Amino acid sequence: MKPVIFLAAALMVFAATAAAQQPEPDLQTATATTLWDKLIDTTIQHVKTSGPGADVAHFISMAREPAWRRREELVALLTPYLRDQKPKNVAGALATLLWLRGHRPMGGIGSGDDTPEERFRKQHAAFFAALDHTVHAGFDHFHRLNDAKVFHELALYLGNAPSKEAKRELLRLARETPAKEQALICLAWHRDPKDMNDLLSFMLEDSPASRALPYHCRNSYGRAALPLLKQAMTESKDRFTREQAEKELGILEKQ
Repeated sequence: MKPVIFLAAALMVFAATAAAQQPEPDLQTATATTLWDKLIDTTIQHVKTSGPGADVAHFISMAREPAWRRREELVALLTPYLRDQKPKNVAGALATLLWLRGHRPMGGIGSGDDTPEERFRKQHAAFFAALDHTVHAGFDHFHRLNDAKVFHELALYLGNAPSKEAKRELLRLARETPAKEQALICLAWHRDPKDMNDLLSFMLEDSPASRALPYHCRNSYGRAALPLLKQAMTESKDRFTREQAEKELGILEKQ
């Protein structure tokens, strides 16, 4: 771990310990917010001098609300790295932006379309749309880099940001890159029944990349995946995929 990020991590542990020792009403004090801001400031300086990396993405994932409050600043910092010529920096930027894209508030109650998550998504729809557009604009550059880590991080981002553009790019990743398995799994995360035929075509192939799909299809589509799994069980050219399809069918049939 780089020294700057190690220092930030140590300070973060201190902050968490200090917060845990205070009464509940004091957890959202200005002091706590300022300490988190100092940690984020340290991380920003690290990015400016060394570029983003997995350690930066990991820190932002733990910072949660303090990082979310500074989302515009962080996006402005990271966006140029999406066009960087160093795959490490591109992958790190994508990984960090994923945590902002996937941020959701903790707690709250609701049901149907009135859950805290749905209200949050609607409230910040413009921010998420702009962030997605920024990532989508880099598709061709990412492919020119031809780096496995970049493809992997791109698939993860797109799996958490469903859209027609995301689906099209995930299928491109599945057909043209080493991130085939991850891209197909991420497409299943969209939970769009219209994607099942695309996933089935890959499950019928003689490819190790299809072996995780029966589980993800059952998990994403439930009983709607029964016809797909039955066909994969009998027609897939990969023995392990057939076995996994049979296993997931058995789980669905018991429900």
